[in-house]
Amino acid sequence: MQVITVEFLTSEIVPNGVTFTRLGAKLTHCQIETKSGFVFTGESACVDPSRYNQAMGEKIAYQNALDKMWEPYGLWLSKVLHDKNNPDSPELLGDNNS
Repeated sequence: MQVITVEFLTSEIVPNGVTFTRLGAKLTHCQIETKSGFVFTGESACVDPSRYNQAMGEKIAYQNALDKMWEPYGLWLSKVLHDKNNPDSPELLGDNNS
């Protein structure tokens, strides 16, 4: 893998790992659980509670949570590629028992 894609990110989500909660009259909260057990969250809110649209709130909250996945997965891929291209470089999280 040379790049992170939306398809890859969504493949990292566990089955039934996306949940939505309406909080109060204006806020929609999305929680995405990944295969590693890490959780990403996103929110959306409307100004006027009488115009609250659950489908729109869920769409925006999901996108906000998914957007938060790019940076850590990009860092992970950067580390993998670095280690592949530099096999003699020391491990960042190596065994410290010595």
